[in-house]
Amino acid sequence: MCTRTMNITDRAAPGEPVYTSDRPAIGTYEEARPRRPHEQAVRRRGRGERRLSVTDLAYATDLLGQEGLVLGNVVPNFMCRIPLAKHGTEEQKKSILPATASGEAAFSFAITEPDAGTNTFKIRTTAIKQDDGTYLLNGTKHFITGFTHSTHCLVIARTQPYDEADRTKGLTVFLLDPHADGISATQMDIGIYLPEKNWVVSFDNVRLSANSVLGEDGSGLGVMFDCLNPERMLVTAANIGQADYVLKKAADYARVRAPFDTPIGAYQSVQHPLAIAKVNVEAARALLYKATAIFDEGNEVGLDANMAKYLSSTAYAQATNAAAMVFGGGFADMEQDLIPFYLQAKLSEVAPVNNNIVLSHIAQNALKLPKSY
Repeated sequence: MCTRTMNITDRAAPGEPVYTSDRPAIGTYEEARPRRPHEQAVRRRGRGERRLSVTDLAYATDLLGQEGLVLGNVVPNFMCRIPLAKHGTEEQKKSILPATASGEAAFSFAITEPDAGTNTFKIRTTAIKQDDGTYLLNGTKHFITGFTHSTHCLVIARTQPYDEADRTKGLTVFLLDPHADGISATQMDIGIYLPEKNWVVSFDNVRLSANSVLGEDGSGLGVMFDCLNPERMLVTAANIGQADYVLKKAADYARVRAPFDTPIGAYQSVQHPLAIAKVNVEAARALLYKATAIFDEGNEVGLDANMAKYLSSTAYAQATNAAAMVFGGGFADMEQDLIPFYLQAKLSEVAPVNNNIVLSHIAQNALKLPKSY
């Protein structure tokens, strides 16, 4: 048996690897187990290393969720920084990124349209280049979270007409001032408990400078997915964090609720649904940090991000359903603080991408089955 495990506060000499035992000895499993990617990121911070990392952002979102914080704008604000850092000009990065880190600035993200939800290629919003190099933006976007309170917005528009032979051509990502002339926003009546509101946003000849293009004109697909893949991962982080919050509330209640003198948490019919949800939450967490590590290393992450998103939304729904059975009729009491999470869990199954599309993507890319949509 191993007799010692290195504590995470121990420091090796520069360049020397730090090892942990693969088996606990005198200490606990928590002390001895290998470090997960998000924990390694925290250790980097402790050593003074600095870099923009989706693993870090996901970990922060995960932790916020575990405290019961449903912060809708965390996702667009975090995810929009990634393509800006990867594809922005030095001027764009220096003028915007520092303020988003300090909290002085915030992003919204405008992609969804009434007739172009999952199929982004069919968007109708256009940005037509003018003789002076500027663009005129026209169109309408729906479900834009936190738009009126944001200081910057990433908007996806067509700078070239849709071409069936190459539907990816002509998509362009723009940096937009949400308060520019020609923009109107109407608040949507959304039955989800979020501090940020959702908006229908209309653009009427909004003039954009040539410097507002993020990446290249007409070649915005890669820029867009450097935003959408982090979105999947950050939503996954929110899902698993909030699912843990719900499971903790249910377990705490099950330990004390004893209508027949024995706590209901002693009944297998109560334990097992909670346990199943917890297993899937941890499985989704493992998939998540595998995906963020892949992305942070600069590799293709679409499949892994989608698998993590699917499993996290399934686990979140299982957690809220199990909690409802634990609380019984009390589940509907708003003071129990469960209904908001129940609605959010259901939403996570259909947004930001519908789980049926996710499963089709997994079948096509992981199992090499024919495309089904």
